[in-house]
Amino acid sequence: MQAQAIVSSKGQVTLPAAMRAKLGIGPGSHIQFEVRGQELVIKPELPMSAYYGMLKGYNLDPADLEIEKEPDRTFE
Repeated sequence: MQAQAIVSSKGQVTLPAAMRAKLGIGPGSHIQFEVRGQELVIKPELPMSAYYGMLKGYNLDPADLEIEKEPDRTFE
């Protein structure tokens, strides 16, 4: 998907509606800008609610997360 836009005198650009819809960008959405060489990359920033339930189904028992300790060393 490609589109062209004209930068206004205030440096503003309108994102095409089809691209906003595809990426879920709506009023109040946050976006990130990144310069990669001579390219400008624009990415939507996911809201915290997008991460809700991400770890559902994983057994997150703290006992399973314990790191096995190595035996004490003796120095002579």
